Formats: sequence, C-alpha cells, structure tokens
Amino acid sequence: MIAALTVIVTILHFRTTAGPHDLHWLHLFFQKLYYIPILLAAAWFGPRTTGATALAVTALFSLHIWINWAGDRMQQSDQIGEIASFWLLALLSSVLFERQRKAFEETKTAHQETLSALASSLDLREHDTGLHSRRVAEYTMLLAHRMGFRDERYLEELRKGAILHDIGKIGVPDRILLKESRLTDEEMDVIRHHPAQGAALIGEIPFLEGTRELVLSHHEKYDGTGYPRGLSGEAIPIGGRIFAVADVFDALTANRSYREPASWIEAADHIDKGSGTHFDPEVVNAFLAIPFRDLEEIAARTGVDLRQPFRDNDSAMPSSIPSATTSLREGRGDIRRS
Repeated sequence: MIAALTVIVTILHFRTTAGPHDLHWLHLFFQKLYYIPILLAAAWFGPRTTGATALAVTALFSLHIWINWAGDRMQQSDQIGEIASFWLLALLSSVLFERQRKAFEETKTAHQETLSALASSLDLREHDTGLHSRRVAEYTMLLAHRMGFRDERYLEELRKGAILHDIGKIGVPDRILLKESRLTDEEMDVIRHHPAQGAALIGEIPFLEGTRELVLSHHEKYDGTGYPRGLSGEAIPIGGRIFAVADVFDALTANRSYREPASWIEAADHIDKGSGTHFDPEVVNAFLAIPFRDLEEIAARTGVDLRQPFRDNDSAMPSSIPSATTSLREGRGDIRRS
C-alpha cells in the first residue's frame, strides 16, 4: 500500500509542472502529499521501511527536479529544503512511533503478567487446581486455531477470558469453594453466581471488556441446561463453546485431592458423549481431531502427564501409539485394538 500510494502521489506531482502558472498551487499541494507515505511507513512498519520510503520519495522527487530544471536558485533552494524535510520527518516519526510501539508492548506485557499473577492466585486458593488456568487457556487457543480462527485481536481476548474464567470465585467463601464433600443446593446456588460476578468485575476494567462474554458464558451448556443464563446452541458465544470443551478435558485429566485423574481416553469419551447436550458438536469434532501429542505437550509444560493413569494401572500402551499425527479420535481406537 505504501508503494502504491507513493506512485499515485508521484503521478499527480508530475502531471502538474513547476513554475508560475494558474495551477502552481496544485503542484505544491501534491508535493506535500509525499509526507503521507513516509508517515504511514513509520506508523505501520518501523525505521527500515520508513528509511526505504524516504529514499524512494527522494529519488522520485529528484527526478522531477531534474526533468523540470529551471536554474531558478530560489526554487532550487526550496526543493533541496523539501528533500531535507522528507528525511527529517522520516527520522522524527520513526523515533516517535518506535517509542509508542515499545510503550504499548511494555503495557501489554504488564497486563499479561498481571493476569497471570491473578489467575495463579485463584488457582493457588483452590489448592488442587495448580496451573489449571494457564493450561486450559492453552487448550482453548489450540482448539480455536484448529477451528480456523485467525483474528489476532479475537484470539487475544479469548486467551484472556480463558485465563480469567473463574475470577468470579473471588466472591465465593472458602467454606464452599474448598469444601471436599458434596455441596448443598444452597451452596451450589452460590457457586452458580460466579460467572456473573466475574463478568461484572472485569466489566469495570476497560482492557478486559472483550473477555466478559467468555467469563459470563463458560458454564452454559449446548442444550440450555447450563448457567447463569440458560443459553443454548449458537446463542452461547463461540468462545464459551470452545472453552467449555477445553475446561472439561483439563478438569478430568488433571489430578484432584478427591479423585485420581481420568485417562485421556476417558476424557475424550466423556466429551464425545456430551456432544449435542453439554457441548457444541462442531467444537467436539474439532477437538477430537487434534493430534494427541499437541495436547500432551501443553499438559507436560504445566505439570500434567496425560499418560499417567495408564502407567499407574500398569496398562499396556505401545509407545508408538498415539503417534505425533494421531488424533484423539484415532488414538482411542488404536489403543482399544492393541
């Protein structure tokens, strides 16, 4: 786009000749348009592209000077000054936009570190969940990519929502949140309020506004039996439908004090059986098509061994199954036949 804009400005500039005539003002106007590609290059691409753009503008402008050489010293001085202003603009705009980009990245990093610390504190409070928020966020991103989502802004909002999905549990008393025995109906009612409480909390924070829908909808079910709003089907935001599958897979395969982790086969079976009721069938199909090794790598980075239940039970699992490209669906069949 920068190159096309530079060419357009050059054509307009060349079509109006220099020197005193009725349209000289138009010639000078087009001349000033050379600043635009330089500024855009600085804003979008950085110093190298800005320098290359300034060089191209200088070459084209110099060609125009040579073609229309009039020997007028005043005019020549003005043209030399114009070239100098191109490079001055390129230098200053590059420095300023580079500082702005650096400040933005530092702010973004600070936000990410704050979110990670907050999610870690929530995981720590529940004792058993460990790195659940980080792990389920990675599963969610893997599944979203698998389903073809590529918009970086949306994916970033989805990641933040996955990390902060249980932020509303800040308002749940320890006697309920940490209770190991079965919860009463009244206690379950308190738990069911945490999505709405979390959405209300982050709704007050401008840079987290886009994550609100996932936080609010992460316990909705495809058949409408979830909470807090009882949404069903495509009325549930797609981020919530994607996250629900990732969340259940991690909840089943991670260790808890009150139960042993399920095998990845059992977790995949549970998700498959929930297709159309708890989960969106399209999301389930995409999840079961993910190569097992991709999920295993995420789990291993965050302290979970997806093969552990097989090792604990001394079950035979050939090391070549599942392979690097074998999906959950294929791997389940291979293990059962072995």
